[in-house]
Amino acid sequence: MDSTTIRTRRLLTFATAALLVAGVSACSGTGSTSDTAEKSKTGPVKMEFWGWAGYEKIVDQWNASHPNAKVTFKKIPSGGTGGYTQISNAITAGEGPCLAQIEYQAIPSMLVKNTVMDITKYASADMAKYAPSAVSASSIGDKIYGVPVDVGPMVLFYRKDLFAKYGITKPPATWAEYKADAKKVAAADPSVKFGNAPSEGNDLAAYTLQTGQSWYSVQGDSWTVSIDNPGTRKVAEFWQDLKDKGLVSKSGNAWDPKFNKAATAGKVLTFVNASWAAGGIKSDLKDLSGKWRVAPMPTWKAGDGKSSSNGGSATSVMTGCKTPREAVQFADFLSSDPQAVKTGIESGLYPASKAGQEDPSLTGGDPYFGGQKVGDVYKASAAQVPSTWTNGPTYQQVQTDLTGAMGKGSLPDAVTKVQASTVAAIKKLGLSVTNG
Repeated sequence: MDSTTIRTRRLLTFATAALLVAGVSACSGTGSTSDTAEKSKTGPVKMEFWGWAGYEKIVDQWNASHPNAKVTFKKIPSGGTGGYTQISNAITAGEGPCLAQIEYQAIPSMLVKNTVMDITKYASADMAKYAPSAVSASSIGDKIYGVPVDVGPMVLFYRKDLFAKYGITKPPATWAEYKADAKKVAAADPSVKFGNAPSEGNDLAAYTLQTGQSWYSVQGDSWTVSIDNPGTRKVAEFWQDLKDKGLVSKSGNAWDPKFNKAATAGKVLTFVNASWAAGGIKSDLKDLSGKWRVAPMPTWKAGDGKSSSNGGSATSVMTGCKTPREAVQFADFLSSDPQAVKTGIESGLYPASKAGQEDPSLTGGDPYFGGQKVGDVYKASAAQVPSTWTNGPTYQQVQTDLTGAMGKGSLPDAVTKVQASTVAAIKKLGLSVTNG
């Protein structure tokens, strides 16, 4: 998924981090070496920054105002499609970048590989600038492993014109209402789908997060894997039922040609995803400007207000970086400098910066969405994400296994299969693990 992904999450406990890796102590050692190198460093600092988001302009802004600390940006594949492997391989070969874009849910996996540096002493004084949930997602216990960049509050994108056509007077506030509206549309025209079912592992995780249940927990020195939990099963069974009844499409996203074709033809009414998905809708469906609107994500219980988050990343300093202080200064600039934040917003990022969320481009009306103040919906969603989620140490395995299983069989079956494969994957890391 080319997003900056799963959301606003509470990560591991500090005690767990000690379990993850022999490399934790190596990180501390690297920090000492870096301190020595930093003190002896003379002349202009040069740093490489690897990532897949549209950071080029922000890097140019930094370089223009910081002549003694130059950053070179290298575009790599998104983390889940090979970027993390490329970063890890480069660090192992002694040719890694000083900084990298790391999704929140991937930080534990990168720590297992001893690729991210503890930047607490350089970054802690500035963390109050950012949404607490994003700070938590960039940290493990009381150690900071990245400066938050963006978050991905979940919302419901919907076609106001098609709602009117099919007699739907308001966006569904609950998943029960969502299903009822889907039935109403199908009864009027079976060729029209109310929305699209989750088709990737990240999607299923985001829907599960809303239920308040987590896929992982830690007891003492052992992981517990609970992917096959009541919350995930409720989500999987709900969407599988809608798929089986033909009420939603089996796949599709705002960046998917199939979704774009269906939307252009008036054959799909809604799309549930993070705020960043608005960029895909706007760029690929320009002719539908003024017809889309944004509403809160439907909830499982009326009035509980719970939302979710899908996407989001931090800028991490990588093991081996000899100028961590300057690296953190750049990361903080990228995430909190007003002009840098504005540039990020223009490229589709919803800022983790508290001040950034008040940028006029987010608080004003959006012409594409009929003048609606969609930033208000995003901000409210970001404040309603449960803080019950713990990320695990095998992110890429879970994403790959789930996406593959969801494409080959039913969603409930995929949940069962990946429960087993994840336990096996964590065992291979040499960690203690049990079934939840």
